[in-house]
Amino acid sequence: MKNFTKRAEDYLKDAYSRILVPDKESGTYTAEILEFHGCIAQGDTPSEAYQNLEEAARGWIEAALDLNQNIPAPAQAISYGGKVLIRMPKSLHRHVSLVAEREGVSLNQFVVSTIAEKVGAYSFAERLTKRLDQHIVNIATHVANTVVANINTVTISSVVGLNASVSNFINAREVTGYAGDKQYCILTQGSGGGIN
Repeated sequence: MKNFTKRAEDYLKDAYSRILVPDKESGTYTAEILEFHGCIAQGDTPSEAYQNLEEAARGWIEAALDLNQNIPAPAQAISYGGKVLIRMPKSLHRHVSLVAEREGVSLNQFVVSTIAEKVGAYSFAERLTKRLDQHIVNIATHVANTVVANINTVTISSVVGLNASVSNFINAREVTGYAGDKQYCILTQGSGGGIN
């Protein structure tokens, strides 16, 4: 029976997750294979970055094979069978078992429902935060537009006695602030112009 050893080229035919990210500042592109930790390449064009990535991946695989390391399977090939082994301290195991018993469910049912509640709460909090962020930005935009509109109607007297509309001094008004952990910046345009 013939012993088949998989080569780098054979691995690269598998469906590994390749991503390409443009860098707006430098105008270059970065490519990466997610399953191969640290396997990253760059290029001036998407095709150059991709070609460089294939060469980097070949070198990555060859180095791993030389060191007798396992090559990760493509993420698409990984299946989720629904079984998880959880290790916990004995005291926590006892406490969780007592709570499940009080609830009238098996330990497995209790753990599954607790995890589902946590994941659901996390998803809800994420959606709520996004809505709140958008609401704060909408309020800030409204306030900024109201302030600029009111400033445009105010007349001021300078120290030398010139009467001028504030809008003549303001071409743009910038309002910045924070919504949760995200910063926002709103730029509103004034009417512009010179001193009357």
